Amino acid sequence: MRRTTRIAVGAFLLLAASTAVVAQAPSGTPGGEYYPLKVGNKWTYKVGDTTTIEMKVEKIDAGEATLTTSVNGKQVASEAIKVSPEGVLRTKINGTEIKPAVKFLALPVKKDAKWKVDSKITVAGQEHAIKGEFTITNDKEKLKVRDKDYEAVVVDGPDFDIAGTKTAVKYWFSANKGVVKLTYNIAGNEAVLELTEFTEGK
Repeated sequence: MRRTTRIAVGAFLLLAASTAVVAQAPSGTPGGEYYPLKVGNKWTYKVGDTTTIEMKVEKIDAGEATLTTSVNGKQVASEAIKVSPEGVLRTKINGTEIKPAVKFLALPVKKDAKWKVDSKITVAGQEHAIKGEFTITNDKEKLKVRDKDYEAVVVDGPDFDIAGTKTAVKYWFSANKGVVKLTYNIAGNEAVLELTEFTEGK
């Protein structure tokens, strides 16, 4: 397995680092346009030139969306996402509940908003901590991802501790697309995910 693929898989299993982990905000929730949700919605990302990551909405049940993640055509993870008026919450990874759920975008979107994460998840009988702080550093950043221009909300988590491993993650959310770019560093291993295609479910 190539180094970039190992890093990508590691990030998704540790954070389920939602590239396009998106969900529909409740009707009338400010900022809800950043989370398009429909069964069949699919986001395709590139890590470098060789690794392709796809995220797809498989089902929506009682307000909770289940998404699967595939790396180079092989499914490696799943996660559950729920949206509340306070923000977008990751509630499960690979069917295992995160307690409490991890908020990775606060709603309504507001520049300089900060919130702490202090959660736990049990994997193979062992409890792992997820701790850190996110900040919305920009709510209208202009950026180019591959050949496309976007305006994005930037969420930065530069100093996380995940199962004892120092981790940094940064998201760029664009209206009607979800996450268009993601960077992360896990124990010194860095990678950049860039959106190449968004396909809307039928």
